[in-house]
Amino acid sequence: MKNLYTLLFIFLFASVMYGQPSWINQTTGTVTNLHSIHFGDLNHGWSVGEGGKIITTINAGKNWTAQTSGVTTDLNGVYFVDTLKGWAVGNVGTILITTDGGATWTAQTSGTTQTLWDVAFANDMVGWAVGLNDVILRTDNGGTTWTDQTCAVLPNLMDISVIDANTAFACGYSGSSIGRVIKTSDGGANWTSLSPGTATLNGVFFLNDQEGFAVGNSGMIIHTTNAGANWDIQSSGTSEILTSVFFINDTIGWASGMNGTLLYTENAGTDWEIIDVLLNINLRKLFFISPYRGWLCGNGGRIKYSRVSEEICLVTVDSLTQKNKIIWERILGQKTSYYNVYRYSVGANYQVIGTVPFDNMSEYLDVTSTPETNANRYKISAVDSIGIESDLSPFHETMNLMVAQGALQTTIILSWNEYKDESGRFLPSAYAIFRGTSPSNLLSYQLLPGINISYNDLNVTGNQYYMVSVVKDSPCYPTSSAKEVGGPYSSSFSNMEDNLMGIVAEMFNFYGHIQVDPNPISTSATLTINNFQGSIDGSQWQLYDITGKLVRTDLFTSAQTEYNKGTAKITISRGDLLPGIYFVELKAEKTYRGKLVVE
Repeated sequence: MKNLYTLLFIFLFASVMYGQPSWINQTTGTVTNLHSIHFGDLNHGWSVGEGGKIITTINAGKNWTAQTSGVTTDLNGVYFVDTLKGWAVGNVGTILITTDGGATWTAQTSGTTQTLWDVAFANDMVGWAVGLNDVILRTDNGGTTWTDQTCAVLPNLMDISVIDANTAFACGYSGSSIGRVIKTSDGGANWTSLSPGTATLNGVFFLNDQEGFAVGNSGMIIHTTNAGANWDIQSSGTSEILTSVFFINDTIGWASGMNGTLLYTENAGTDWEIIDVLLNINLRKLFFISPYRGWLCGNGGRIKYSRVSEEICLVTVDSLTQKNKIIWERILGQKTSYYNVYRYSVGANYQVIGTVPFDNMSEYLDVTSTPETNANRYKISAVDSIGIESDLSPFHETMNLMVAQGALQTTIILSWNEYKDESGRFLPSAYAIFRGTSPSNLLSYQLLPGINISYNDLNVTGNQYYMVSVVKDSPCYPTSSAKEVGGPYSSSFSNMEDNLMGIVAEMFNFYGHIQVDPNPISTSATLTINNFQGSIDGSQWQLYDITGKLVRTDLFTSAQTEYNKGTAKITISRGDLLPGIYFVELKAEKTYRGKLVVE
C-alpha cells in the first residue's frame, strides 16, 4: 500500500535579470512612412513622417491619433521636453513648435532651406537642429530665433545627441560618404570633427560627455569612451544600413536599420544580437523614455512598442498559512497602479486570481492554492494609471513531490517533477532535503544535484517529516511604498509531509489566514478572518516578533469584534510595539495566523 502526498519546491542558485524585451506592433491609423518618434513622458508621445504627418498618443501608443501640422513637407525629426512643448523639423528648413501638446503647431523661422534631419534640446530653451550642407542651428530661447553655426569639414548631418547646454555630438557624412562625428563643448561656438574613419553615419547616441555610439551604412557600429578621440569598430553581424542607436544604460542598447534590421546588446556592443521583429520594412528611429519602455518607428506607418515589466522572483509555500506565495520586486517610476496575479487552470489558460496595489508589499498569497496536492504556474502583469497592462511575465511553476512507501517498509521514495521557469534564467543547481522526527526540528539531510528528481530514503524505522528547500544566490526583496522591505527571501520551502498517514498536511489544513489592514500599522489595525469557526469571545491571541519571541498575549472580547456571515473582524491597537515585523496567532476552534508590520 502506498500513500501519495504532495510537496512543493522551487529552484536554486540563479541570478535575477530582466530578459530581452519583446516588441509589439501598435496600430497607428496611417501607412505613411514615419521618420522619428519621441515621448514627453511614459504615456505622451509623437511620431512624424512624410507629407507633414504627425501622430500622437496619450496612452503609451495604445491609441494613436493624427494632428494637423500645417505643412506638407516631409518631417524628419521630433523632440519634446515635456508633455506640452516640442519641436518637429523637416525638409526645406521646416521647424515647427507646439506648446499645447500638438493641438496647434506653429512654424518658426530657421533661416535655411536645407533639409533638417534631427532636433534635440538640453532644456526648454536651449536646443539644436541639424541637416544637410553643414546646417547646424542653435536656439537659446525655445526657437524664437535660430542661429547658424558651422564646422570646418562642412558635414551633412543626420542625427544629434545633446548632453547639456554646452555639449553635443552630431553625425553624418562629408564628400563621397566619409563618415563624420562632430562635437562641441562650448555650446556650438566651436565644432570639432572627430573623423572616425568610416562610411556614412546615420545615428548617434552618447550616454555622457565621454561614452557614445554611432551607426551607419554597411552595418557600421562604432564606440568611444573618450569623447571620440578614439573609436572602436564593433561587429554588428549585418551589412544593412543602420539608422538609429539608443542605449538605456552603459551596457544595454539597441540599433535599428533598413529591411527590418534590429540589433540588441547587453555588453556595450561587444556582442550584438540580430532580433527578428517580423517586419521587412525600413526602421527609422528608436527611443526609450526609461530603461523599461521604448518605441521604434518606420516605413508604412509602423510603430513597435517594448515594455519590460516586473517578473516573478520567487514562489514559496508560506510558513504561516501553508499556501503558495508569489514574490516580485517592484520597478519604480513606471506609474504602475496595481499588479495582476495569474494562475494557470487546465482548459482556461491563465486567469486573474488577485490584484495587488502598487503601494502594497510586492507579494501575493494564493489562499485558494493546495500545495499539498498539486503544483501551480503563476504569472504577473503590471497595470499603469491609465489602465495599460504589460505583457504577462514568464511563468514560474512550483515543483510537486510525491512521498510513497517502497517495496520495503523501511524505504521511503521521494520523487518530483522538474521546476520550470519559462524565461530559462532560473535553473536548479541542487535540491536540499530536510528531515526530522517532528515539524519543529527539521534538519538538512541531503543535498542533491539539480539533475536529480528522486531520492530513496533507506532504513527509515520511525515517523519522519520531510521538506525540500531551494536557495537563491540573489535574494528577493519585496517592497511597499511605505518604505517597508520584506524578506529577504533567499530560500523557497516546500510544504511538510510525513511518511505515514499525511498527518502534517491535515494539520496545516486547520490553520486559517488572518488579513491585516492597514499593514503596516501605525496606531491600530483590523484583523479579518474569513470562514471563522468558533467564538471570538474569550479566544486567545498571541503576537510573536521575527525571532519567534512571544511579545504579547491577550483575550478577545465581543466588544473588540465584528462578526457577519462567517467573517470576523477584530480591532487591535499598536500599544508599545516597536517598529518591525510580527506574527499574530489567534486560537479558537481552529488556529489562525497572519503577519503584520509596525512602522
